Amino acid sequence: MLLADGPVIHPAPFDEISFDLCSRRKDVVMMSADLSKYCQIIRVKNELPDQHLDVGMAEQNLISVAAGVSKAGFVPVATTFACYATRRAYDQMMICMGTGPLTGIVLGFTPGIANPARIHHQAAEDLGMVRAIPNTTVIDPMDVTEFQQAMNVAVDTPGLVYMRGHRGDTPRLLDPETYRFELGRTYQLVEGSGIGIVATGHATQWALQASAILTEKGVAHSLLHVPTLKPVNEREIADFCFAHNAVVTVENHQIVTGLGSLVTEIVSDIGGGPKITRIGIPNQWAPGGTLAHIRAELGLDAETLASRIEGAVS
Repeated sequence: MLLADGPVIHPAPFDEISFDLCSRRKDVVMMSADLSKYCQIIRVKNELPDQHLDVGMAEQNLISVAAGVSKAGFVPVATTFACYATRRAYDQMMICMGTGPLTGIVLGFTPGIANPARIHHQAAEDLGMVRAIPNTTVIDPMDVTEFQQAMNVAVDTPGLVYMRGHRGDTPRLLDPETYRFELGRTYQLVEGSGIGIVATGHATQWALQASAILTEKGVAHSLLHVPTLKPVNEREIADFCFAHNAVVTVENHQIVTGLGSLVTEIVSDIGGGPKITRIGIPNQWAPGGTLAHIRAELGLDAETLASRIEGAVS
């Protein structure tokens, strides 16, 4: 499932993903709020202009217009930064897109601490906000392979689909020849006993880094990747958690309302079960800076993360 020779870096994955999708699906319209360059939608804008729509610097209008585009028989893909999509246009997402059966996709780029700016550009709460909307689909892909495959699924999924996007240097970790994204499915990337690690999105990359350190130290563990936060296969998550005495969730999101909350909800509904430790963005404002700097400041760098996971047993 993982590439045998390690990750391959792609500098602007969505430029190719969006162009490939629009070339095959003439009903798909890429939409932007004056951020096409920064969400890396260059080829569609230049080569397929009939499938590109820019509404200007107005995110609430972006979502409202996208809902209208869907009613005209097209599949809109509204792209912006995750903080704008959720905090600024949440009401439009919920009412205009979330209450009907027509497909409407919102792509939130630079989610969590992936943005070098501070809190005004960081979206540490987006997954939880959209997860609360009834009948919504919420996806947090981990790499280029999953991002592309999830997009192909999203355009055929009824209702509001919120997905976190990757831009800039993005690794391909999953082998496109053997990996198949399925809505709601989970994927065990590391087999083992001991500590059970559950991760999603960017944080699955971080968890794999920590996993390599834990393996070198001889710490038994396994790793479950959960790309779909809604709808999710609760049985798969429950079976994984109850097979371990301790579970650690890792996410590029507030530890409240995101993956950690989802896993604890599932386990608590059953009753009993393992101790669950939630690791992610803590109850504080994250600093600005490079991703490496922010991860280190929040204890999410590979070395510290591995130590925190190992310590979760005690």
